[in-house]
Amino acid sequence: MVTGNPDCRTEAYLFVHFTGDEEAATDEQLYFALSRDGIHWTDLRRRGDPILTWTQGERGVRDPFITWGPDGVFHILATDLSIYHRGGWSEQASVDGSTGLVIWESRDLIHWGEPRLVDVASAIPGAGMAWAPEASWDSLQQQWIVYWATRAASDPPDHPLANSLGEAVNMYYAVSKDLRTFSAPVKWIDRRADIIDTTMIQTEDGWWYRASKDDQISIERTRNPYAVSGEVIRTDDSEQWSYVGSLTDILGRGRYSSRYLEGPELFLYNERDAADPDRGPMPFGLMCDQFEEARGYLTFRSANLASTDSRDWQVLDGIDYGNLKKRHGAIMPITTAEYQALEAAFRR
Repeated sequence: MVTGNPDCRTEAYLFVHFTGDEEAATDEQLYFALSRDGIHWTDLRRRGDPILTWTQGERGVRDPFITWGPDGVFHILATDLSIYHRGGWSEQASVDGSTGLVIWESRDLIHWGEPRLVDVASAIPGAGMAWAPEASWDSLQQQWIVYWATRAASDPPDHPLANSLGEAVNMYYAVSKDLRTFSAPVKWIDRRADIIDTTMIQTEDGWWYRASKDDQISIERTRNPYAVSGEVIRTDDSEQWSYVGSLTDILGRGRYSSRYLEGPELFLYNERDAADPDRGPMPFGLMCDQFEEARGYLTFRSANLASTDSRDWQVLDGIDYGNLKKRHGAIMPITTAEYQALEAAFRR
C-alpha cells in the first residue's frame, strides 16, 4: 500500500471522507480534513459544501479511499451509492445497486479530473453492489490490487465467483495497471459471516496485513496478497493468509467487536508522530467507525501488526476530528507543502 510519495518527507495528513448523515444530497459527497499531528483535525469545508461531487450513477459516493501511485498520481476510489437519493436505508441498496467504483485522479491534490465509473463486479453472479473499495500497489508485480465487497448469489453453486460458505457478502479483487482496465474479479474472502470493509497495508519487511469486518474486526497477514481464503486460520505457510487476532483478542472485552465497529482503515503515522517515549515507535494506525453508537471514529496505534500483546497496541483517546462527522474515510500522510496548498485552495 502506498500512502503518499515515498520520495518526500511527510509531516502532515489528509483525511478524505463523507459525512454519512444521509439527510441531504451533499452528505454523500467527499470532504477533506487536515492535520499536522494526526490528533487535531481541521475541516476544510462546512457540511453542505463538499470538495468533490459525483452526480452520475447513483448520484452520491461513500467509503472513499485515497492513495498515491508510482505514476505520480493521487487516486481516490469510492462506492457509487446514495442512500439519500434512495429514500433511506434498505437491503435493496445491496441488491440492485451499482457494480462500479467511482475514481478521481490528481497530480497535486488540488486539481482533480472528471470522475469516472468503472465496472468491477457485474461478472459476479447476482451482484448488486461494489462497496468500500481500496487499492494497493504491488511493486513486485507492478500492478494495483483493487478490492471491494459484493453481495453474491449462491447460484450457480459451481460458479467460482458465487457465494458458497454462508452469508452473501464476500470480498473480491481485480488487478489493474492503470485503474482504468481491470482483470476479471476473483473471490478473495468467503466466510460464513458477511465479510466487508477490508483494508490492507504492506510493511517494509514484505508482509501484507489486512483488517476486515466479519463477526469481529479481524487481522491477518501473508506474503502473497493474492491468496484466496475462507474462514480465518493460523498457518505457518507464508503464502496463505494467517489469522493474527481480533481487536477483542488484543484489547479484551469492550466496544471493539463488529457489533460496535465497522470500516477499519490501516494507515501509517509520520515518523515524528509514531514515536512514543514509553513504548518505542508505534508506526501503524488502525481507525474504525463507531457506527452502532454514532460516535465517529475510534483510533488505535500499533508497534507491530503481527502482535496480539496489548502492550504493542494503544487506544487513542482525545482525538479532535473536527466539526464534521467523519464516516468510512481514509487517511494519507502528506508533505508540509501539500498541506499548505490544500489549505489555500479549499479552506473557507
